[in-house]
Amino acid sequence: MSTDVRAAPAKRRLGAPYDLLLFAFVVSGLGNWIYRLALPLMVFELTGSALNTAVVYALEYAPLLLLSLPGGVIADRFERRRILVVGDLAATVLAGILALVVTSGSSSVLLVYLAAFLLACVEPLYYPAFQGMVPDLVRDKDLERANAWMQMGDNVMSLAGPAVAGVLIAAVGYQGAIWADAGTFAVSALAMVAIRTRSKPPAAQQEGTEPVRRDLLREVKDSLVHITRDNRPLLSGAVLFALANLGTWLVQANLVYYLSDYQSMSPALIGVVFAAQGAGAVLGAAVCPWLGRRFAPGRVVIAGTVLAGAGIVLLIPLRDVVSISVLWALIYGIGTVNMVSWFVLRQRTVPPQMLGRVVATTRMIAFMSIPVASVLGGVLEQRWHNMYLIIALAGGLRLLVGLGALLSPLNSSAGWRNPADS
Repeated sequence: MSTDVRAAPAKRRLGAPYDLLLFAFVVSGLGNWIYRLALPLMVFELTGSALNTAVVYALEYAPLLLLSLPGGVIADRFERRRILVVGDLAATVLAGILALVVTSGSSSVLLVYLAAFLLACVEPLYYPAFQGMVPDLVRDKDLERANAWMQMGDNVMSLAGPAVAGVLIAAVGYQGAIWADAGTFAVSALAMVAIRTRSKPPAAQQEGTEPVRRDLLREVKDSLVHITRDNRPLLSGAVLFALANLGTWLVQANLVYYLSDYQSMSPALIGVVFAAQGAGAVLGAAVCPWLGRRFAPGRVVIAGTVLAGAGIVLLIPLRDVVSISVLWALIYGIGTVNMVSWFVLRQRTVPPQMLGRVVATTRMIAFMSIPVASVLGGVLEQRWHNMYLIIALAGGLRLLVGLGALLSPLNSSAGWRNPADS
């Protein structure tokens, strides 16, 4: 008697160009975290002022709102690989100049502010080109896996990046850390140069002709028309993320304070909770391809929003570090699934020649609520002195947003690829 045992097929590699893009993304992400930690600490050491230190964070966030739309237009006008190379080289030069200034012994806070702003200006010009390049390097059926690895890398850097930056600052000082920062961007640029992909700008890829040059406002208007008229699931998703971020950041901005003051956790235990975020991100990324084969990405986002809202509410009765860490890991895992599903939905439903603009526009809409929520969370805590009420409000808002999205165009089969068609 014989049996027919078929081994499960090995997972297909996504290819050397994608591997280089992922490597460059992780390395440049490390560079971002180094300066995001080093510059506020430098200002605090120079001034001793919490307000002056907070200005650094404001300057690092402002370019996202100011330059996202122009960044999307640039990503659709020019070859995306070259944009990424130029962006990394610009960050290398800026970080190198700042390192020279710090090494010279300068104590100018204004120069640190200027460096923080200029370095942050690179990211909104860089990100739309990066997101638009992923579909150029992998097959459509592999988008879930490709985006999952990218999101996993991003989450791991958000966990490991500050730790690496702290070790560098302690070991070699601010100047050494910033020199290392410049080096990460240079390495990322070299990896981007090694990628071999399409040479034409995205607008030319569609019709095989040179892209038509139009004014900035017209190109931005085209992306808005696409979202509001032609691709309503994307508008629904951007609004959902904006409202969900409002709820999430009411808690996220106060999490260290909550764990320290309300739960009396030591810095070491708080570190355990934040480390759980990385573990949750890895778990979420691992299940993304499985979910992508079975459910439409918009529906995954809706379900994830509801589950994350419920998870935030469940934080209220928990008191020990283990249960809080496990729950926070699950919330972050759901967040990773949501982000990957959102990336896939955009990449599959937006024409390549306007993908950069649509990425920039929807990202700007989704992120606009974060600074509002961060400030609002602090104000509410000062007025109410009741983080449990704020957590309930945040979780309830996410729940309502997710349930309301069931009636929106996001609850459709848009962006889903039937595995039988592979």
